[in-house]
Amino acid sequence: MKSDMGKKVLVIATTFPRWKNDSTPSFVQGLSERIALNYDLTVLVPHHSGAKKSEILGKLEVKRFSYFKPEKLQKLCYGGGIIPNMQKSFLAKIQMPLLILTETIHSYFLIKRKNIKLIHAHWMLPQGIIGAILKKLFDVSLLVTVHGSDLFPLKNAIFLNMQRFVAKNSDIITVNSDATRKELEKRFPEYSSKIKTIPMGVDIGKFKNKITKNPEKYSKNKIILFVGRLSDQKGLQYLIDSMKDITRYDSQVKLLIIGTGPYEKHLRNKVRRNNLMNEIEFLGSLAPNEVSKYHNFADVFVLPSLSNKTGTEALGLSLLEAMSSGCAVIGTDVGGLSYIIKNGQNGLLVRQKDPHDLSHAIISVIKNKKKSIMMGKNASEFVRKNYSWESVSKKFIEVYEELLK
Repeated sequence: MKSDMGKKVLVIATTFPRWKNDSTPSFVQGLSERIALNYDLTVLVPHHSGAKKSEILGKLEVKRFSYFKPEKLQKLCYGGGIIPNMQKSFLAKIQMPLLILTETIHSYFLIKRKNIKLIHAHWMLPQGIIGAILKKLFDVSLLVTVHGSDLFPLKNAIFLNMQRFVAKNSDIITVNSDATRKELEKRFPEYSSKIKTIPMGVDIGKFKNKITKNPEKYSKNKIILFVGRLSDQKGLQYLIDSMKDITRYDSQVKLLIIGTGPYEKHLRNKVRRNNLMNEIEFLGSLAPNEVSKYHNFADVFVLPSLSNKTGTEALGLSLLEAMSSGCAVIGTDVGGLSYIIKNGQNGLLVRQKDPHDLSHAIISVIKNKKKSIMMGKNASEFVRKNYSWESVSKKFIEVYEELLK
């Protein structure tokens, strides 16, 4: 692909790995690193205590801005995510206007100093607002990428007006799934011509073909795996409830939970109340290369997400990563999961908030090895065809070219 490093782009976001092997989702980094091979690209993201203020990752320049002092009290970003962080911390709530102000100021000076021609804002709120303001000040192009958490749970009049302002002032809006597109078009049909569906990608090189032998520690077990942020919206409470039926069928089944989040204490208490401490393990946050090892020997990956006031699973990257490994998967019939899983072909869909439907599906995968292998093979082929970073980044580069003509 022809390189055009003279075209200068600023990416603004709130989620970006803070250091090597950070458990923070890396999809903004994954996309930006690939686009930086073709453009002079700078990423501006919030700082976190212990992270570098400035670094070069390959051809990508990363800048991190402080939004509160002392920096160790920055509570808004990372961890459980902005919305859960605001729900549990008053300090995080009062930091939101400071984040918007400081990110706007740092973006302003970067645009001026680097002669930026395109702003790529990840999330409608707050980055889309910042991008729309700067577009008016500098007459630059604005691309907004909607990830779902900036759309589905934000429904009151104030948020709707802010989202409409962003949609109106964007040149192009990309959405990560057909579910996100459907919701955005329902709210703002007048801007549907601006919308393109381009998902985030999966680094398929990190996810190897499944192995059949469990590590020594789990040599006698059938393994159910969950990976993700521990929030009420992920539906783990219903997966825990389903374990009673599952362990009655096979006492050697174990559920491994990878991740941390604001709902962890509630989930651990639920495990204790149900006397499932031997059947369920919380492994905490793990580096991506460690997570892939668990995909390789898990019997089934389960993402029991809900559509509730906290949000809706717009894409389900953790599900796609498991599928890339050839792992059999089960997901709830909500949001973007309904579009990814072809029921009975590359995975199974179940009703949300239904432990019995979950347990029935999990048992059917565990006891039918032939079916499990078939679905895992189909899942891997599906992800590698549709969600590789190579194909995803090409689609974004086409959008960049359109905006930078």
